[in-house]
Order: sequence, then C-alpha cells, then structure tokens
Amino acid sequence: MHDEEVASPNQTPSEHSTSTSTSTCSKYESRDFSGSVFLISSDGRLLKLPIPTRSSRDPLNWSTMKRARAFIAIFFFSIMGLVLVQGPSLMFAPLSEEFSDEDTRPFSLILLLSAPTLFMGFGAFLWIPLSLAIGRRPVFLLCTVIMLLATVFAGTAGSFYQLLISVCFQGLAEGVNTSMALLIVIDLTFIHQRPQAIAMLWCVVGFVSGCIFSFVPQMVNAGTSWRTFYLIWIVPSALSVALVFFLVPETYFIRPAVAFDGRILVQSATEKVEIYQRWEEVPGGKTLPEIPHRSSWIRDLQFWGTTRGGWGAMWTCYPQILGCFVNPLIFWVALLNAVVFGSMLSIGETYAFVLSGPPYFINVHYTALVNLAGAIGSLVAWPVSGKMIAWVSRRLAMSNAGVRDAEHYLPAFILPIVAGITSIVIYGLAAQHKWHFMFIYISYGLNSFTFTSLATANTLWITEAFPRWAAPALVVLGGVSYMASFGISFSIKPWVASQGIAGANIEIGLMIAVVGFVLIPIAFWGKRLRQHIHERWGTSAMGALRPQ
Repeated sequence: MHDEEVASPNQTPSEHSTSTSTSTCSKYESRDFSGSVFLISSDGRLLKLPIPTRSSRDPLNWSTMKRARAFIAIFFFSIMGLVLVQGPSLMFAPLSEEFSDEDTRPFSLILLLSAPTLFMGFGAFLWIPLSLAIGRRPVFLLCTVIMLLATVFAGTAGSFYQLLISVCFQGLAEGVNTSMALLIVIDLTFIHQRPQAIAMLWCVVGFVSGCIFSFVPQMVNAGTSWRTFYLIWIVPSALSVALVFFLVPETYFIRPAVAFDGRILVQSATEKVEIYQRWEEVPGGKTLPEIPHRSSWIRDLQFWGTTRGGWGAMWTCYPQILGCFVNPLIFWVALLNAVVFGSMLSIGETYAFVLSGPPYFINVHYTALVNLAGAIGSLVAWPVSGKMIAWVSRRLAMSNAGVRDAEHYLPAFILPIVAGITSIVIYGLAAQHKWHFMFIYISYGLNSFTFTSLATANTLWITEAFPRWAAPALVVLGGVSYMASFGISFSIKPWVASQGIAGANIEIGLMIAVVGFVLIPIAFWGKRLRQHIHERWGTSAMGALRPQ
C-alpha cells in the first residue's frame, strides 16, 4: 500500500520527507493516490493544507471575517430555499380548498410537494458543471435571482399550473444549495476544517428551517390564503440576492506553482504537494507564480467570467458523471441517500394524517410543531457529524503515521444508519398501534438527525475519496438522490395501502440496514479498489477539488 505525503511550507527543507524529483528516498513512495493525505506531522500538529498562495483572490488567504460573511450569505439562501421548497407540504389544506381535482388534471395536488425535488436533482446536473465553466459566483447569483422571480410568481399565481411552474423553478434554484454550495464550502476551508464546516452547513440549515416550518400554518392563517406565505418570503428572497452579490466573491481558484525556501511546491488536483528543486523539473515547464495584488472590492463584485477550464470543463464533467454513476464506491452512497430520503418521505407524507386522526385529533398548528423535533435532531447532528468525525479521523490518521485516508471518514456513517433504522421502525409501529404521540415526534427528530448527519458523511466521503471527481460525484449524489425521491414519493401511499404503515416502514428500515451495513465494510476494505479506479480512470482533473 502506498500513500501520498505532503509537507507544510512552515517546515524547513530538511524536515520534508516527501519524494522530490531528485531524491527517491522518502518515508512513503510518492504516488498520486487520491484520498490519502499526510495531514499530521510527527509532533502531532495538523498541517494546513492546501497551502494558500499570496494572492488576495485565494479564498484560503481571505480574512476570517471575509470568509464568515460568505458563509452567512450561503446559510441564509440555503435556509430560505429549503423553507420555500417544502412550504407546500404544510399548506396542503388551504391549497386543496382552492384547487379541485378538476383544476389539477391530469396531475394531482401532491405534485406540488414532489416536483421541486425532481428539479433539485436537475439543478445538480446543471449548476455544478456550469460552475466549472463560468465560476461559482455567477451560478450562485443566477440561482438567487431565479428563486426571487419564482417566489414572486408563486405569490401571484392564479392557477394550479402557474403555481406548479413556480415551485419547479424554486426547486431548480434550490438545487444549487445541495450541490454547488458544498463546493464553495470546500473552496473556503482547509482539509482539517471541512468536517465541521460541512456539518455546520447541513445542521444549521436543518435547525433554522425546522423552526420556521413550525410556524408556517400561522403564516398562512395570518393572511387570506396560501399566497401570503410566498408574499412574505419575497423580501428574504430579495435580501439573499443582495447578500450573495456583496458577500460572496468568486471562490474558484487554481493554485499556481510557488517557490519556497529554494524549493518549488506544486499542488495537484488532489491537493497533494509535489516538491521540485528547479523550475525546469516542473511538469509542463515553468509556471509563473500568481502575482500578488491588493484586494479590491470592485474585483470581488465582478459577477461574470470564465475559469481556466472554460466551457470545455463543463462538457468534460458529464462523461465524468457517468463514470461516477457506475463507480460502486460512489453509487452506493447515492443509493443509501435515496433510501434514507425515502424514509423521510414516508414520515413526511403521512404524519399529518396520523396525528390529526384517531386517537390523537391534534390541531394542524400543533401538528406542525413536529418540525421542532426535526430541528432539534438536526442541531444534535452537528457535534456528532462534525466534531466527532473530525476527532475520529484525526485519531485514525495518527495511528496511521499521520496519513489520513478517505476511509477514516467511514465511521461517520454508523450513527446515521442506526438512527435511520430506529426512526422509521418506531414510526411505523407507533402509527400502526397508536402509541403515544410523542413517539411520532421522537421518530421525526431521529429521522432529521439521520438525514443531516448522513448528508455530512456522504459529502466528506465522495469528495475526499475521489477528489479528482469531486464535482461530478456531488452531481451523482445530489442529482440521483433527489430525482429518485420524486419516483419514491408516488409509491409511498400504495406501499402503505398494500403492506400497512408498520409493514411498509419496517421494510424501508431493512433496506437502510442492507445498503448501509453491507456496503460500508466493502468500502472500508476496498481501498485498493479505490486506488485502482484512480489509476485507470482518474486522469482528468476538470471536476477536481483544486482544478488544474
């Protein structure tokens, strides 16, 4: 087994133990095995990788406040988009009063709940490849504008079809938050910061949106119709456009070769650092370093441009997506995510009917408070999926001579899988046998914990195990999962009618167990398979974490 090793620029040349072009003696043979990074030095210090440049355009060189402002804009738009997309699920009663079966033909009102997820999947297939061509900032701004216009159109919709078109465009815009926004978070963070940053994104968004969902019925009842909900959110939608425009500069940055202490440092697309003695030894010839320049707010506000890869990078991404789809170590994550999403749909589509029926007869205002349980579940997932996996992966890396393998993130899947099985089984039994209503709330909270912590684990695994394919892998994860959920949403009610609510949900729990506990060991022991996949098909770096 061979692992790659990188050195911190804070070390002296004598402290470098990486292979160079003029020396073949090293602690580890220098091979470009993506997903294996020498992250912890011999004295236990975490190395800050990738190595920032001196350029003010390098997001890793931004001040803490500048990065924090970018995170605030991302979080705000993610929260707002999730609330808008899931809003119709809590307004089903007023929507059904206005739109009869005749008004919705040949569709049904349930399409307002499922169509946005389909377009979220489409969004992943569109926004990530497009960001490789024109950059992250223009794509993000475009999505905020689409969300604003769709919200205005939804608030003034005069027919079911107008509302349907609106929520579809909202889903398309929301797709950026579950796909390309994750690449922005990766752009803004060092390797050792990513578990916490990604966990914070999923958990905070889940917590705040869950709290807001609890009050959606009050928003609707405060006005004359369901349109009030959309009209209220026009102002936050407009604010998100301004926040992204002013607070999120372009984060897509290619790090050039740099000279340090008589050595040439070249960072590869997999975030590996190669050390050379002379510029002439650098592959492709001498590369001019990035020329430092003063930070300019005018440059930060530029909203259109192209990346070095250009439109060719976008079109190259689609064959990579196909390659990721047939990659077993990526496809199983998308499959697990789809099954867990199916458990969310099973609870989400039925809990209101269960709580409003006998023996509970709970008012819709209190039924919506189940989202507070979901918010708590999302918040609890933060320390578990962020802090814990960061600690576990660090310990495993230290026991592995400082080399952090992508497989060190696999323990992050254990708790989500156990919680997912527990939540869906408890829900099915509680709904079938009329247990105390608190079991419904507990199962909902556990299910939210499952989704949030699993989203963090999924993102870390596919981006760190296959950094060359980070962008197309996120397309497969987000696109396939959300598009599959569209089909699953139509099967929940027939499934429950056929097997009973307990039987259907227990079967979903068994599916989560099979997909999770069978395939995680395969992935853990499949490091050589991962390396073989990289050696044979991983030559293109257009969709990499650090595109070259």
